[in-house]
Amino acid sequence: MSKTLKKRKNHWTNKVHESVLCRNEEGELGLELKGGAENGQFPVIGELLPGTAVCHSGKLWTDELLLEVNDTPVAGLTTRDVHAVVKHSKDPVRLKCVKQGWCTVACKGVCYI
Repeated sequence: MSKTLKKRKNHWTNKVHESVLCRNEEGELGLELKGGAENGQFPVIGELLPGTAVCHSGKLWTDELLLEVNDTPVAGLTTRDVHAVVKHSKDPVRLKCVKQGWCTVACKGVCYI
């Protein structure tokens, strides 16, 4: 197997996972969003409010990068825009996320993927 193919096995896109949530009676998903383009960051899953989010499949952790909401890319959007995408998404809401990690090349500080 070539070196290129071996490197792709460890690519961050292989770590992306999907969680499926439904809104509660109040129409909320029960999670906080942090980060956003206005802060120079990706949207990040914040605090998960206990007992409010109904997760049908997958797992969701705090401090994960939010990449897509129902197949709509949200990387590069402000928090306000991400809220609008979530608000106008139909149930069930599918979130594609990836855990933040350290850069594998020499760099200064944390590299967000």
